[in-house]
Amino acid sequence: MITHLKIKDFALFESLELSLSDGLTVFTGESGAGKSLIFDALASLFGGRCSTSNIRQGKDRYSLQAVLSLAGQNLAKDYLMEQGFRYIGDEIVITKELMKDGKARVKIGESLASTTHLRELGKTMAEIHCQNEQLFLLEKSNQLEFLDRFGNLESLKFKFKSALQQYRHWKQKLSDFEETRKTMLKRKEILEYEVEEIEAISPKEGEEESLSSEESLLANGEKLAENYRLVLEELSEKENSILKVFPSLIHAIQKVTILIPEKRDMLEEWEDVYDRLKSLKSVIREEEEELFFSPERLDMVQARLQELKKLKKKYNVSIGEINQLLEEKKSELERWKEQAGDEDFLRIKKDQCLAELKDLGFQLSKLRRNAISQFEEEVQKEMVDLGLEGGKLQVVLRWEENPEGEVEEGSKSYFLSESGLDQIEFYFSANPGEKPRPLRKVASGGELSRVMLALRSVLGKQAPSPQMLVLDEVDTGLGGEAAEAMATKLKKLARNSQILLITHTQQVAAAGDHQIKIEKRQEGGRTVSEASLLDFEERKRELARMIGGKQVTTAVLKAATDLLMKKAG
Repeated sequence: MITHLKIKDFALFESLELSLSDGLTVFTGESGAGKSLIFDALASLFGGRCSTSNIRQGKDRYSLQAVLSLAGQNLAKDYLMEQGFRYIGDEIVITKELMKDGKARVKIGESLASTTHLRELGKTMAEIHCQNEQLFLLEKSNQLEFLDRFGNLESLKFKFKSALQQYRHWKQKLSDFEETRKTMLKRKEILEYEVEEIEAISPKEGEEESLSSEESLLANGEKLAENYRLVLEELSEKENSILKVFPSLIHAIQKVTILIPEKRDMLEEWEDVYDRLKSLKSVIREEEEELFFSPERLDMVQARLQELKKLKKKYNVSIGEINQLLEEKKSELERWKEQAGDEDFLRIKKDQCLAELKDLGFQLSKLRRNAISQFEEEVQKEMVDLGLEGGKLQVVLRWEENPEGEVEEGSKSYFLSESGLDQIEFYFSANPGEKPRPLRKVASGGELSRVMLALRSVLGKQAPSPQMLVLDEVDTGLGGEAAEAMATKLKKLARNSQILLITHTQQVAAAGDHQIKIEKRQEGGRTVSEASLLDFEERKRELARMIGGKQVTTAVLKAATDLLMKKAG
């Protein structure tokens, strides 16, 4: 509920402060005094439409502030906590400023907020029915909420919402899988090709180095053979080869040593050279015999080296790393196969959730249909008491056909929403013989408010947690017994709610727990509206004005006193 309201530079209100209490607070005053402006300010403060035309002439902004009591308002507290807004004790202050350029500045507590935040918070605490607001009752989701509360279907609806969340979860996972399926298939084809390619080449560790060495030998084999042959010929195969003439040389050195004994060391050196040449001849002979030269083998080695080079370049790895890369690609292929198996699992889970969802949706729809007749009958009785004797409220329930709907029934598919298969709309006729039409199109502001009160009365203890109700001239056109019935119902509803009501009916005004009078005056050539909380004596005079007009006689004053005393008793 609102405990304190401040309005500054809003239309006719230059500055206004009101302390408000629970129960029924009635706002009275002559037409045009500004009663509805206060309710417009409340609507704006709770996220309603803003209009720069409401900024008082000569000012650059209007400012609105309300102190909200959160006692018993668990939905509001939960919302504030979810959104990160802090509050102290059981109170929080909301403020809103609207500038001439259309920009709004909103605060909830000490934190900046948006108009949407105000609107969502307002939904948890207040229902505002005034001329410039789209009423709570006109929203189809709220109409469905009335029927579900009447039929005690909240528990089943909660189960349905939980099942719907599960279904959407698995549906989304399957959708994500299918969305990436094409990409995955292309990746799978690439992996299979690459694995096959690497396995076909099948490189070995150290193979490249070995082949490079062999290539070098094969590429130079002919020149090596030619030079080995030349060396062998010069050493031993020619007629005057080195090894053939070397014994003569040694024999000559031996003769020298006989003549000069000191030269014996030289003989040993020559003999050593001879032995080394013979050894080198054996080595060359062996290498010549082992030398292998094949153009065909060279072609094969070079082709293999080219394969390995391309593999290295394509995958940007060394031959030593290629086998590790092969194992990684095989593992990825295996994971893909496992994911492909997951598709069946996801589809099964989705289908299971959908089957449960359909069952709950059918149950919910059946129970709603069963509740409609009694609901309409009970509302009808309440509307008669509220002066809508010829009025009729009809609940139209339908399923939304959609080719892409999740639920199939017969040859048609239907869409599932958070509330189930059913789409609800209230149809209304104010007079006998008139065909009911959508409530949002045909009901006046006063009729809408009375329908809302009828619904509230029918729900009784099943109604939502205590809220603030803001009602603009709900009693328009009522008198006599109908006005008395309206007053009684408002008084009863106000036991668990804060009701703020604009009224021109003395019976309703007298039923109020508190009465605030709105009046306007001229000041400095400007019109200014003011509001004041009336005491008992002031209420008598105001009720007398409402009964008899400006000329308050003793009889009218007594009638007002009696009415006030009767309602107080």
